[in-house]
Amino acid sequence: MQTMSVYLDLPLLAGLFGLIQDMVLLWTVAQICSLRVSFQRFFLGGLVGGVFQFFLQMHQATKGLHFEWVLAPLNWIVIVPGLMLFVVFFSPKQRFYGRIIGYFYLISFLLAGIHWGIDAFNQLYLGWEISLWWRFILHMILIFILGELGWGVVHRGIWEKLCLYLVEIEWDSQKVQLNALLDSGNHLYDPLTKLPVIIVEFASMKPFLPQEIINFAKELTSLGGENSLDLLSDSWQKRIRLLPFNSVGKTEGLLIGFRPDFLKIKEEGRERLIKGNHIVIGLCDHSLSTEGTFQALLPPTIL
Repeated sequence: MQTMSVYLDLPLLAGLFGLIQDMVLLWTVAQICSLRVSFQRFFLGGLVGGVFQFFLQMHQATKGLHFEWVLAPLNWIVIVPGLMLFVVFFSPKQRFYGRIIGYFYLISFLLAGIHWGIDAFNQLYLGWEISLWWRFILHMILIFILGELGWGVVHRGIWEKLCLYLVEIEWDSQKVQLNALLDSGNHLYDPLTKLPVIIVEFASMKPFLPQEIINFAKELTSLGGENSLDLLSDSWQKRIRLLPFNSVGKTEGLLIGFRPDFLKIKEEGRERLIKGNHIVIGLCDHSLSTEGTFQALLPPTIL
């Protein structure tokens, strides 16, 4: 009976490289789709791909005598990618599965095509021996190039790291968490109190606001809507602010603002607590980010 010795160093290294590559690929898909995913989920998704790469390398190391199942198209086209996507992106509230799957396969097939082209060119004209280490480096570079050229995920990731903050607005036992962009162009102040204004999408706040404020917002759009202030409860009359503003395409406008109890700004494990008498929340009736990346604009003075 013929025996075969298989060294595990190369399969283990291939599994580790596969884990890292798939984590970066899944992160790129999350960036394109503007999804926030925990590191643990990326790790688990990458681990699925890394384990598959380990068995693929074991199949090659045994010269095809063992682990033949890894070559079945159903495994590497459907089952393994599907499990990776499920582990990383599944959520009962998730609605963009088609978009996530589409971007994942698009980038994966582009990477496979580029690798095939490079290998074909190398075999025809160069004849270089490309080690596993250099293939890993090339794969990582290609992921970042595709992500940056196609969707700007690299510079957007840096931009979000520097300019995006998680904020929590609290009033009357209500708490709303939003992503806020630090906007150097936001110089809106409450003309009465001279307090800086955080501009927030009305649609993001509407589910948490009382009906009287929603009705007041509708009245304000009609002439003389300011007079409906008298219809608000005493507690909201003390909170509410009317904020005049100018914007492109609209020389004069009026925003509804209100004074919260607290504003929390969270960044890198730290939390800044700002009392409501130092800030005003201004409600705008349009989307601030076309991709839904942020729902509020922070004035620089707040930091």
